[in-house]
Amino acid sequence: MPRDPEIRRALRRGAVVTAVLLALVVLRIPYLLLAFRFWLVALGAIALVFLVSRSLAGWPVGDGPRLRLPWGWWRRAPRRRVRQLEELEHTVGFSASTAFDAHYRLRPILTRIADHRLALRGTGLRASPQRAQQLLGAEAWELIRPDRAEPADRTAPGLDLPRLGRILDRLDGI
Repeated sequence: MPRDPEIRRALRRGAVVTAVLLALVVLRIPYLLLAFRFWLVALGAIALVFLVSRSLAGWPVGDGPRLRLPWGWWRRAPRRRVRQLEELEHTVGFSASTAFDAHYRLRPILTRIADHRLALRGTGLRASPQRAQQLLGAEAWELIRPDRAEPADRTAPGLDLPRLGRILDRLDGI
């Protein structure tokens, strides 16, 4: 038996594959020729793994500049997230934490959306506030109205997600 552990490992794997083939021969399974072909492929794969591991044994493992193989070149590059969407996610997260963030970060975005949606209906936030209030509803109007004063306590809890969901549903319905 060779002393090299890689050779012993390859021989052990080959012996296991051969034992499986011999068991199939003894059991006289149908498609014995197919089993023989699988055995040949398995032995070839074991030999290939052994030869590749031997040939790359001298190369350093890690991110060294010596060996740069394009592993995974067939895979698509991971999708990059849209920067504006990430900023909007952060804005929503911040607006849930403090009233200041809800007023100064999220409110302008919602105001632009509401103004655009109302303009599609032939009205606007400043042009006809009564009609805008009627279309937006009380909850959305309270946050979006143009004359809204800044919060007295800036560290007060911000806009909770269920309420924001209702406001967005109302904006979507316009």
